[in-house]
Amino acid sequence: MRRRVILAATAGALVCAWAAPAAAHVTIEPPSVPKGGTATISFVVPNESAAARTDRVQIAFPPAPDAIASVSVETMPGWHFTVDTRKLSTPIETDDGKIDDVVTSVTWTANSIATAIGDGEFARFSVNADGIPDQPDELVFRAVQHYSDGTSVRWVDPVTPGGPVAEHPTPILQLTAPTGTNATATTSAPANESETAAAASTQDNSARALGVIAIALGAVALVVATGAFMRRRKA
Repeated sequence: MRRRVILAATAGALVCAWAAPAAAHVTIEPPSVPKGGTATISFVVPNESAAARTDRVQIAFPPAPDAIASVSVETMPGWHFTVDTRKLSTPIETDDGKIDDVVTSVTWTANSIATAIGDGEFARFSVNADGIPDQPDELVFRAVQHYSDGTSVRWVDPVTPGGPVAEHPTPILQLTAPTGTNATATTSAPANESETAAAASTQDNSARALGVIAIALGAVALVVATGAFMRRRKA
């Protein structure tokens, strides 16, 4: 019995040791957004060093033709940011016109060591991305996490479905069908509600009709029974 307990505890420790690094990856919230249009996304960056603090985070955006046209960056107390763009040699055609410049990267830097991300902490670096592309099924970003001791971690390892687990996987944003494709399902809802209401009304009318018939039959039966009773008394 004691041996089983020791084996179970060892297995649990190994599972936790394997899961802890996996949970500390740089991730994107929400994990998916609709294609086209505008979306607010956050890069969640945990601090993995017990001896240093994360004082700079750089996010490299996908290149053309999957580039994002422009971003507005959410302010973070104690941090400042810079946005780098690149002029395209061949503009991208969109429904709103041609796009000549695209975002290449956004870099956040802590104003002081006190406002940097400490051990056991994390931070969300958020942008409002305007011009989510409508062709790819995912957007692959790259992140570089810099520490106060001069070291850095590059989250640039490719993620291959069915392949080996990446040690430092790239943050990936999944792209779903545009919201406009749900118009048919949305507009059909009132029709379904109307059909349901009509069916309920029909059932209600049928129940009332049956109730009236039952009352009428009861009245006839009462009259017949009363007549029979009176004839017996006269007899």
